[in-house]
Amino acid sequence: MLQSVDEASLDLEKEKLLLLGLYLKERASFRLCKIFEEEETSQILKGFPYSEKELFRTAKEEIKKCERLKIQIIYYKEEDYPEILKNIPYKPPFLYVLGKLSFNSALAIVGTRKPTPYGKEIVEKFVPHFVKAGLTTVSGLARGIDTLVHKTTLKEGGKTVAVLGTGLDIIYPPENRELFWKIIDSGSAIVSEFPLGTRPKRENFPRRNRVISGLSQGVLVVEAGKRSGTLITAKWAQDQGRDVFVCPGNIFSEQSQGTHYLLKNGAIPVTSAEDILYHLGIEYKLFEKGKDEVVSLEVSQEERRVLECLSQYPTHLENLLAQTEFDLPQLLSLLTELELKGLVKSLPGKFYQRCS
Repeated sequence: MLQSVDEASLDLEKEKLLLLGLYLKERASFRLCKIFEEEETSQILKGFPYSEKELFRTAKEEIKKCERLKIQIIYYKEEDYPEILKNIPYKPPFLYVLGKLSFNSALAIVGTRKPTPYGKEIVEKFVPHFVKAGLTTVSGLARGIDTLVHKTTLKEGGKTVAVLGTGLDIIYPPENRELFWKIIDSGSAIVSEFPLGTRPKRENFPRRNRVISGLSQGVLVVEAGKRSGTLITAKWAQDQGRDVFVCPGNIFSEQSQGTHYLLKNGAIPVTSAEDILYHLGIEYKLFEKGKDEVVSLEVSQEERRVLECLSQYPTHLENLLAQTEFDLPQLLSLLTELELKGLVKSLPGKFYQRCS
């Protein structure tokens, strides 16, 4: 049995080298992702004019360069390849990883490169809850929302993954060089499907976006214009069976045109971090100010129904009665319980709101 395992390992290593060599020779062509999924290695190689010796040499040269830079190349059939990424359409056959790519669950957060103060506030208020709930954040190291997601996650002591549209030896945008290395130093990871030396070409980024959503249980879109690349991430997420969450914005804001388009086409509207945690199956938690510990709260199905009808904007009791369809005594009892748990606040004039 041991001998057969060793032989299987050798076969996998040989397969990895041959296909990596081909991947590099073909400049990581996107069509290879589909070919690698559908055909056996021997059949794949027949379609290209390269010798095994040539492919081995090309692969080993790349691996040596990566070893000098402490970059790991993970083949999709290896154990270190993220399980969540294995079943998406057009999965990357190879992942280049710098740092530690290890997490239980993750949420992608993406958005405009030119966020408004409203968009920045969403990130700064939501991310601490995600970190304390144990979620890793995933984004693209781009200017704007992506950069803020990574920075806020690190500030809160969380783990974050940056997915690049370049090779890992090219930091783009260049002003994020310091952030790039902070992510590594924090025990988080930078990943890419692109070989070393790959420049930031326009066509790389839509392709990169499927990895951002593929690594995550869901995608939160924080402000996006009508032609934003963020909409591509949302489309990939839907194709992969991921939840797409959207924060409604100002109807007159250019940065909200894309998010409102997503809402009209089936995205899940959210007004708090708890909305997202609930949809991901993570129980509600109360984060006590000034304390590091997290107090878990049990929320009944009826209480959850009330919470779903509330946001941080005041809602009148009459509206809650209509939305929940509870009778008045039951609704008042549920609101009282939620107030005691610190999840709901009552306001003058029979108004109620969710606590942040």
